[in-house]
Amino acid sequence: MIYSKLIQLIEDNAQELTKRLCNDLLSREETAGYRTLREDTVCDRVYDVYSKLGSWLSKGKDSVEVKKYYTELGRKRCREGIPLHEVVMAFMLIKRHLWLYVREKQFFDSTYECYQALEMNNKVVLFFDRAIYFTTIGYEQELLQAGDRGGGLFSKVLSKK
Repeated sequence: MIYSKLIQLIEDNAQELTKRLCNDLLSREETAGYRTLREDTVCDRVYDVYSKLGSWLSKGKDSVEVKKYYTELGRKRCREGIPLHEVVMAFMLIKRHLWLYVREKQFFDSTYECYQALEMNNKVVLFFDRAIYFTTIGYEQELLQAGDRGGGLFSKVLSKK
């Protein structure tokens, strides 16, 4: 099945995908906040997404597990001071680089394989949409808690500019 082959391609080449994405992510102005983190930390996080994509997309993973993981990720990014728009851009870049790589490998030989790839694309898009949504919720929760601890919500948001 092409779906399994695509997942295997991505996971087997997670290191190369990670290198490409990290170069892009750490050089863009739209994601400048990630340059405040150690490069190896950023690359480890990206590698984790690519190397475990099959697991996240598997039927055994439910929305509750995605919600828990990515809500906490949003809270962490907020504590790290990465602006929310940059976190969302990072997800978009992860997804973009994934499909650029698959296309570059000229993986599809038939219409049927292209159709199966579109089915996988739908699963990937749904996964990243959920990840972005739950990350945003966690980020907002952390902002609200930071406001309760002092400093105020607006001073926290405005200090990120």
